[in-house]
Amino acid sequence: MSSLLPTMWLGAQNGCLYVHSSVAQWRKCVHAIKLKDSILSIVHVKGIVLVALADGTLAIFHRGVDGQWDLTNYHLLDLGRPHHSIRCMTVVHDKVWCGYRNKIYVVQPKAMKIEKSFDAHPRKESQVRQLAWVGDGVWVSIRLDSTLRLYHAHTYQHLQDVDIEPYVSKMLGTGKLGFSFVRITALMVSCNRLWVGTGNGVIISIPLTETNKAAASSGNRPGNVIRVYGDENSDKVTPGTFIPYCSMAHAQLCFHGHRDAVKFFVAVPGQVICPEVGGSSELSGERTTVSAQEPNSQTPLKSILVISGGEGYIDFRMGDEVGESELLGEALPIEPSVAKAERSHLIVWQVMCGSE
Repeated sequence: MSSLLPTMWLGAQNGCLYVHSSVAQWRKCVHAIKLKDSILSIVHVKGIVLVALADGTLAIFHRGVDGQWDLTNYHLLDLGRPHHSIRCMTVVHDKVWCGYRNKIYVVQPKAMKIEKSFDAHPRKESQVRQLAWVGDGVWVSIRLDSTLRLYHAHTYQHLQDVDIEPYVSKMLGTGKLGFSFVRITALMVSCNRLWVGTGNGVIISIPLTETNKAAASSGNRPGNVIRVYGDENSDKVTPGTFIPYCSMAHAQLCFHGHRDAVKFFVAVPGQVICPEVGGSSELSGERTTVSAQEPNSQTPLKSILVISGGEGYIDFRMGDEVGESELLGEALPIEPSVAKAERSHLIVWQVMCGSE
């Protein structure tokens, strides 16, 4: 096997980086190298792979002259001192944003240099934990914080703050199931929605819009947006761009969640599965019906499977009263030594969205 064709990169806590083929013989490791610290994030942009390390450096890899990935000759980019972990990365157009302490560093991969850095939070002890990019906006979450922050992808201006804590407290109650403290632990953009996972296992889906005027007349209801930036002359979005504003007034909370923190989200193409007759809506809020595409529909729909991962499963409408066996059945043998609440679970939603 070679790495000429598409590959899958795996980073380990001990600093080992493994490259496998994603075409065939997946078990066989094609390339491997030991880096000097734990690997926390990996991104690919235009034939370049950036690997974020716990010591505050980026390892940048390219393909060799033979077309295979060259793991022996790589470039190390230091984000500065004192050294802290690079907690997250995301591709933004042709650049890479890195979360480093309370700052965001914008790296130009081709030139292998830092292009810009700015504060994502005023407190130096804060840590940028998640980044999610779409259009000309990047949503940012901070460790131990319930507020999402939106930044412009080109000007780096702070456009919007959205606090999810009032919404979660309103939907589930402040004292119920330990919801006294809400923090964001997972973030993803898919199907024109911002998917947010919390440390309490709650999953929220928020529609993205090109304007944040929607909440301007809604008063001070819980979960309202906090406008912190606006064009002095106009609120219009520049033609050809999309600023992904969102409002908690249109958010949906899923009653199916995890017992512990939501660890990650993944979105993959999925086959359409017809819902059972009489089935209930998975997300709170307005009830919607997903039906087959009409013959004369102008916008073709595609099915996406949104997957969340975390420890345990819980139905927030029933709390601990519902047994997991009702959901899982007895088909799969499960290690008896692992308590039900500690078993890793995947929760899957089928979402219909327009072609991009």
